[in-house]
Parts: sequence; structure tokens; C-alpha cells
Amino acid sequence: MENQIFEVAAIFYKSLVLRENELWVSQNKVGSLEKFEKAVNNTGMMKSAFSIPLTSISEISYNEASESTKLKYTNEKGKDKKLNIGFGDVAVSNQFGEYLGNKLGFKKSSTKEGQLKPLLLNGLYLLIAIGGTFFLGMMDDTSELTESGSRRSRNKGAFLKLIVDTVGQTGVFIIGGLISIYLAYKLYKRYKRPSNEILFTK
Repeated sequence: MENQIFEVAAIFYKSLVLRENELWVSQNKVGSLEKFEKAVNNTGMMKSAFSIPLTSISEISYNEASESTKLKYTNEKGKDKKLNIGFGDVAVSNQFGEYLGNKLGFKKSSTKEGQLKPLLLNGLYLLIAIGGTFFLGMMDDTSELTESGSRRSRNKGAFLKLIVDTVGQTGVFIIGGLISIYLAYKLYKRYKRPSNEILFTK
């Protein structure tokens, strides 16, 4: 886990490295430890990478079914901060949280998650999938997808337009139906078998 650059999804950060005594985070995607270290040591208004002393971390938590690990720490000004790190992979998130908790010698506790929260979240994903399927499947003119919004939204619209134009309306309903069935299965599975909430504290 240490000295490995992770591409992460956090509010302000895209890269992360666990060092022996620090956690490095960067607002940019960084390709090497050398560049990461240089960015951390930079000063001034253009500073894009920062270090978090491991001694400032007071809590580590993650859900065993989630792709994210959450940290609580105290910054250099003495303020309590939270960092939600999305690894994009459940196994990596669990390994990172477990490794860091053990490295710091924190106490570990585990509780079953409530069924309502994951039910609502997965239910929302299912509704979005069903709604998106009908929206795209019933669309007569796909050019509407690329006509408005920001450049980023137009690019996403162009991608959706390509899919719809390629597979056709029937294909959209088939693909959307399969995705919806998969999400419904995940919702049922998560509801019947709640995951564990893992907490490491000093």
C-alpha cells in the first residue's frame, strides 16, 4: 500500500500516496513519486499537492461494500477535517482502510449497516437507470442531446447520441433493461445481506 500512487475521486484531489509518516494528496493526476514529492514541497498560490501527517489522523472508516474510505484528521490550523477517498474499487478501499488502521495501531470495531440507507441509494440508481432508458429509448431526435449545456455535458450527450444511433431504440431498451435488472439484483442482495461498517479509532 505504501509508495503506490492511487488515482482517486475526492472533492479536491485526484491522486494519493501513502508514505511512511504522511499521506500525500494532489489536485492533479501524478505519474511518479518524484513529481509528487516536488509538488508537495512547492509553495505559493500554485501549490496543488499537500501532505497530511499520519499522526493528525484520528479516525478511519469504510463500508465493506463501498469503494470509499473516510478519514478524519486535524489540519495545521487545528481544525477538524474530513477526507472521503473514492478508490473506484471495493477491494482496494477495504485494503487501504485496513492497512492504514493497522499501521497506526488504531482500535477496530465493526457494526452491521442499517438496511434503509443502501436500499434508498440503490433504489435511486435503479430509478435513474429506468428513467434514462425510457428517455433515450423514446427520443425521436438524438441531436437534442448535443445542442445545449456546457462543453462537458455536450460531450456526454455526443457519447449517448453515438450509442443510441448505433444500437437503435430497441437496443437501448434491451441494454437499459439488462442494467436495470442487474441493479435490482444488487438492491435485493444488499437488502438481504447488509454490509459491515468498519471503524478505526485511536
